[in-house]
Amino acid sequence: MPALFDVGFSVRKPAWHGLAAVLQEYPGRDEAMRLAGHDWRILEREIFMSGGERLEGWRALVRDDTYAPLSVVRDSYHPIQNAVMWDIVDAIVSQPNVQYETAGVLRGGCTLWVMARLNEPWTVPGDDSMTLPYVVVGTAHDGTHSTEAMAMAVRVVCWNTYQAAREQARKRGFYYAFRHTARVQERLDQAREALLAVRGQFSEFKNLALELARHTVTTAGVRDFITAFIPDPTGASATPRAATFIEKARDEFASLLGGQTVPEAHRRTAYGLWCAGVEFLDHARAFRSGETYFRRTVEPSRLKDQVAKLALAVAE
Repeated sequence: MPALFDVGFSVRKPAWHGLAAVLQEYPGRDEAMRLAGHDWRILEREIFMSGGERLEGWRALVRDDTYAPLSVVRDSYHPIQNAVMWDIVDAIVSQPNVQYETAGVLRGGCTLWVMARLNEPWTVPGDDSMTLPYVVVGTAHDGTHSTEAMAMAVRVVCWNTYQAAREQARKRGFYYAFRHTARVQERLDQAREALLAVRGQFSEFKNLALELARHTVTTAGVRDFITAFIPDPTGASATPRAATFIEKARDEFASLLGGQTVPEAHRRTAYGLWCAGVEFLDHARAFRSGETYFRRTVEPSRLKDQVAKLALAVAE
């Protein structure tokens, strides 16, 4: 199946692959686990050699609903049951009605995830689009990685987005891994404390957005931004063809700045330049493959950090 997706759901906004059930309201935990395909347990089975002797020190993990084998692990490995993964989400979010945004099964049950959103919507003055941070907990029943809790802004709906979320969370330090031991429940408080950093990350974004939004930019400042953001070719690359390409790219940026995705109130602020700049980097630049296009839209990058600095540099 596309993106190694087996079964799952998303709320209101469909997944790009079109395979997940789309719900109009947030489900309760029991319904969410069923729709996610998580309503089964891991069973441990002894392994026997062809001669009938038991393979000491190793066990097989199988699903209790289909008895499909998932992995072979050492005796020291303790499987973390699906329900415990949901316990971790509930403990981290720590609010009465957890809003489970997406959840599902990947790779035949070897990887599972559940995503919940922190119900703390916030908007930049002059921009009515909401920003929401997410918490994701995932587990691997084949020993490829630990059960892990992450905080990020990537909406997980498939294997690719799950991998991107892991990378983003690791890079930014909003990541917590549970070893597969018998002490998982004892570590829930540690995980909650570690991932409260998501609120710190969200606060950092709000501070940046507010700083950008309060700085106006003149028409000359917009021109300076575009010239620095999409510079003229130099040296051997300064060909008529390159000049035409640069002109086209600058026109594309200008259309984004005046388009529907940039709030009208911010078409002459540093925040508007930042919005258009990030959109240009994600969507307007040429890309070699669907994979490179996908990765640029979900991963943090040095170029995106520079957009904010450049926008402030040309602002009043």
